[in-house]
Parts: sequence; C-alpha cells; structure tokens
Amino acid sequence: MRKRTISAVLGVLGAMLFAVGLFSGPAGLSPDEQWTALFDRQGVAGTILWDLRLPRLCMAVLSGGALALAGLLMQTYFKNPLAGPSVLGVTSGATLGVALVSLGGVAMGAGLGVVGTVAGALVGSWAVMLLLGAVIGWFRSRSALLIFGLMIGYLTGALVTVLQAGAEAGALQAFVVWGMGSFGHASWSGVLVLAAVLLIAALWSIRHRHDFDMWMLGSLTARSMGVNERGLTYGILAMTGALAALVTAWCGPVAFLGLATPHLVRILYRQHGAGSLIAPVLLMGMVLALFADWTVRFTAIPLNAVLSMVGAPVVLWLLLRRSESTAR
Repeated sequence: MRKRTISAVLGVLGAMLFAVGLFSGPAGLSPDEQWTALFDRQGVAGTILWDLRLPRLCMAVLSGGALALAGLLMQTYFKNPLAGPSVLGVTSGATLGVALVSLGGVAMGAGLGVVGTVAGALVGSWAVMLLLGAVIGWFRSRSALLIFGLMIGYLTGALVTVLQAGAEAGALQAFVVWGMGSFGHASWSGVLVLAAVLLIAALWSIRHRHDFDMWMLGSLTARSMGVNERGLTYGILAMTGALAALVTAWCGPVAFLGLATPHLVRILYRQHGAGSLIAPVLLMGMVLALFADWTVRFTAIPLNAVLSMVGAPVVLWLLLRRSESTAR
C-alpha cells in the first residue's frame, strides 16, 4: 500500500509539473490561446507549444527516466552504490565524442552537426563501456574498478580541455553552453529516438529483473542459478551506454540523475532489490528531471547546477551513512 501511494503521489506530481511547464512561460500567452493551440498548431501559440515547450518537456521526461535506469543498472552490475554514468566515465566518454565533433569544426545543432553530435556521443560512451567490460576481470575489487572509471573520466576530461584550448571562439562558446546542460535544445526527432531506445532498455530490464536480483547475490550464485553472465554484462553495457550517450548528445553531460535517483527510490520505497525498482526508478527520474527543468526555466540557473544541488546532498548522506555503519 505504501509503494502504491508513493507511486501515485509521484505520478500526480509529475503530471502537475508537466502541465505547469506546458502552460507557463515568458511568452505572455493567455490560457485560451494556449488551450486552443494545444489542438490547433497554427499561429505563434501553436509554434511555442508544439515546437518549443512540448519537445522540451518530453525530452526532460525521457532523459530523467533514461539516466535513472542507467544508474540503477550500473549500480546493480558493479554492486556499488556510487556507480553511475557520470562516475564511471561513460558521460565523460560521450562528452569527448561530442567535443571531437563540435570543436573539430562541425556546427552544433545545424545540418549534419546533430547527426555527428549523436554519433560522437554514442562512440565515446560505448568506447568507455567496452573498456570497462574488457578490464573488469583484472580487478578483484569493484571499488578498484570504480577508481579505474574515475581515472578514465579524468583522462577524457583532459582531452576535452586540450580540444577547447585549440577551438575557435564560436565553437567553444557553443560547447561551453552545451556543457551546462539543458533540455531546451530538444527536437521531435531526438525525442522519438530517445523514446525508442528507452522503451527497448526498459523492456529488456524488466525481462531480466530476476537476473539482476540473483546477480546481487554474487556472480557465482547467479551462474549456478542459470544467469548468462556474458549476456547480462554486454546487455547492461549496451543499454547504459546508449542511454547515457543519447541524453548527453541532446542535453549535455547531465549530472547526478543517474547516481542519485536510485538511492532516493530505495529510501522512499524501503527496497533494495534491483528488479522491483525498475518502474519506481523510471518514475522518480522523470519527476526529478521535470522539477529541475521547471527550476531552470523560472530561475535561469543552469541545469547541472540545479541537479548538483539536489544530487550532492544525497551522495554525501550516503557516504556518511556507510561510514557510520562501518564504524559500528
């Protein structure tokens, strides 16, 4: 009953945030104009609603769910509560791929620049995920693998800095603005692509939810219970890499959603099994992304700053809690 109540509250809150984001803004449109434009795309009001606000809100919903699911999958696979797309270098790899495209002379957001940005993000994130998958057998400790991912993030960050130092002023400015994160650059094509990939990842995760729970008991136990370790590994690497790359390509290196959302869900739902948290994590990620976008629109604070204000306290609380339990 508690879980259903929390889910219902989150659903209502998400619907309210979506409605507020859709029917409010600096354009000064009357309620009648906006309601009419919702069913008739003609005129300025129709353009604002259908070409600006709706793609932005849909991208926020999908990005929040995508990063939250990616964070849950990575925390489950690495058995580490601090794992996430941004911590393990996946987002950094996608950022490097985008930097190679955008700072290499391709105008971001124009013509083939969009295709190049998405392709660069996919190649960069999957390269990091494949590297993590290749070296995972070398480490006895998952914490060591986490540190390896962090070092990959620092290395890719250094390469991005080198590219920035030699970039033209216009490309550099566009890249810096992109790096602050925003759902406002969304297009319907990007929304459709991310929706399709998120649907595939969600269905795959639901299908393997029992494998996740058995994996948390240990790889040896999971294999003895029929879990295909190789298939599970490459599935998680492919899904998380694709989700993180697509969100990064269209919205920038969005911080903390993938890391913090699963922990918030565990706190609220009082559950720790990965399989049962898939739907709540998706819902929580969508609500948090809508709230962050609402805050950005009405305060002009960059998206990553808003998410860091929410996510950093969660991570600090987690570290303090783990230190306290270890001390006992």
